Amino acid sequence: MVESFRQTFITFALIGIFIFAGIAFIVQTQTDNSVNGTILDNDIIFTVYNRTNLTLLEFRDNSSEQKGNFESEFPERGFGSLIIFAIVGVGNVFTGMILGVYNIFIILPARVLNISPVVIGTLTSILIVSLVLLVWRVYRTGA
Repeated sequence: MVESFRQTFITFALIGIFIFAGIAFIVQTQTDNSVNGTILDNDIIFTVYNRTNLTLLEFRDNSSEQKGNFESEFPERGFGSLIIFAIVGVGNVFTGMILGVYNIFIILPARVLNISPVVIGTLTSILIVSLVLLVWRVYRTGA
């Protein structure tokens, strides 16, 4: 049973990070030992690994830039004003994390196992509806 949305999100994020770290460990070990047939010879794994790696590098650069902007600027307080750029930045980071975990859990196994796009679409729809209902339940109970 799911206890909270926060715990579920942290669990999925950590699983995604460990899967990516495992693939990165295999790639680095094979590169260091000059293996002929590496895991990156598979086009699907190569594409997903490179995209995820580039996305993580972009997140690192963007977060460093936003940290510098946040520390250098002192916004003026206005009546009823919100710092919209901070909300958008956080939204972009969470969206990227969610899409990265989705690619690792759904897209990569689907391409490796050659699963039909109809099945993947159905599973994705069920997952999205379940997440919306979970968010609604958390909001309704106030947890």
